[in-house]
Amino acid sequence: MDVICDTSFLIVLVSAPIQRIDMVETELGKLNFLVPDIVIDELKHLELTSGPKKSMMAKTAIEISNSRTKIVRVAKSRHVDDAIVNYAIDHNCAAATIDRNLKKRLLANNILVLTLSNNILRVMGPVVEKKI
Repeated sequence: MDVICDTSFLIVLVSAPIQRIDMVETELGKLNFLVPDIVIDELKHLELTSGPKKSMMAKTAIEISNSRTKIVRVAKSRHVDDAIVNYAIDHNCAAATIDRNLKKRLLANNILVLTLSNNILRVMGPVVEKKI
């Protein structure tokens, strides 16, 4: 299952290990994390303009994105969240975010949402039908 990631998810992802990913993959299938090119741009901006800790987290998120995820081009938008919602709708994929407002928008559009809470990967949204 393809999962498009936002900046907040990647920043939290580099700061703490994920628990339960195996259980989620058992239910949903292999998770293929996608990172929009505009999220990489946001991370580069954070790397240059943030304090030392957040700058290092942004740099690490960029490195992980380049080595372990697929970078995807998305339609340019005034807001990164708009691009993520549109991509998830257009490509019928899940989305990963920590951002409360983005989660609400994704759920309102019937998009499966992966989020992190206490270092545990949680799934929210429409029920995924299992093939038997």
